[in-house]
Amino acid sequence: MKLDNIKLSVIFDNECCNSELTSLWGFSCFIETPIGNTLFDTGSNGRVLLKNLEKKSLDISSINNIFISHAHWDHIGGLDSILELNPRVNIFVTNHISKNLVRDLKSLSNGVTVIGNTPTKILEDIYSTGEIGDHNEQSIVIDTNKGLIVIAGCAHGGIENILKRAVDFFNKPIFLALGGFHLHNKEDKEVLKIIDTIQELDTKFVCPSHCTGERARELFKEKFKNNYIEGGVGIDISFNKDNII
Repeated sequence: MKLDNIKLSVIFDNECCNSELTSLWGFSCFIETPIGNTLFDTGSNGRVLLKNLEKKSLDISSINNIFISHAHWDHIGGLDSILELNPRVNIFVTNHISKNLVRDLKSLSNGVTVIGNTPTKILEDIYSTGEIGDHNEQSIVIDTNKGLIVIAGCAHGGIENILKRAVDFFNKPIFLALGGFHLHNKEDKEVLKIIDTIQELDTKFVCPSHCTGERARELFKEKFKNNYIEGGVGIDISFNKDNII
């Protein structure tokens, strides 16, 4: 089985694609699949997260899982707000999150799974990359018939390293890379080298936002042309077995 009919909705981002939603520093993405819904990160502010979910008509009670890329404030700030309304979720965190926080989350949810530094299956056709880099960050990988969808929170360990791990593990190309690529402090020469590496991995679509940086996003757009997707809060990306919509 490989997942089809997937919808990704960015509901928290400092970049904005929909003026009806509020943009603040941070990132969160709502992942809808036939096997359940997963909230990837929770942004920096619970009130704004809930407001954006409501404006997108996304039901908090339909969230089955929460996937936390890493414990920085701009990715876990809305966690309490979700748990207050939906304590039935399963939570996936990395091994380097505070054990006290893990203990508390267990008491507030349906359970907590702690991921180490190797790729780990968390749901049918949905995986964690495992921890990567000094910030012990995990990204999510969705295995589809079109290729791999990879969502990164901040990519502190290098977006190229995250994508390479996914490609090496699955021996499949990247269909879409989405999220924060953490290139805002990089010179053009270094960004272009990273883009070359990503293209060498046979990456088809990219949708960078959050901490990627304006100049880096411009370079991605120049290199990927029609396969560049403008990222930010409010964007929806849907897939079926035949196409990206």
